[in-house]
Amino acid sequence: MDDKEFMRKILFGFGLSMLALAGIARAQTEHQPFTITISTDKPQVKVGDPVYLNIVITNTSDHDVDCTVNWSNALDRNYTYEVTGEDGRPVPKIEKTYHGWSKTWPCILKAGETDTPSGGRISSLYDFSHPGKYTIQVSHPIWGDENRPETVGKVENNQPDVKSNIITITVLPADSKPPEPAADAPK
Repeated sequence: MDDKEFMRKILFGFGLSMLALAGIARAQTEHQPFTITISTDKPQVKVGDPVYLNIVITNTSDHDVDCTVNWSNALDRNYTYEVTGEDGRPVPKIEKTYHGWSKTWPCILKAGETDTPSGGRISSLYDFSHPGKYTIQVSHPIWGDENRPETVGKVENNQPDVKSNIITITVLPADSKPPEPAADAPK
């Protein structure tokens, strides 16, 4: 076997390996038991205005999914929040004193069901005090509840978190003209 043929076989084997890995990664993503969709009612706010986030979880599996909500300081803490500025850097968290309260609402989604929106005031946890564009994405682990064995996933399985879509919030200077309502907004 000459050097060219040897290299061709190595490259061919490498290419097959990459295709197999891509297929496995895609299959894992396609078989996540739920999807997360985030949105906001106000994609433009002024500095100092609260920034609200709507989070909707949809069960895409054939099993029950635990969608318990854990409210603390105006935000569902069962999600991990990723907020970045225009420079791509993470936005600083606001140092908060624990207010001594949190409220948990158990929730189970049957196959095909969509939960009512949760989320909350993300500006209670992240600093939106500077004008600019901010991107937000949330994630949630796949986990079940030992008291409800019909739910899917366990934290110890090291399953990848399910990630949401990414949205952009524009923060305008405090003295700017109020944002124009969207063309399709109710009047």
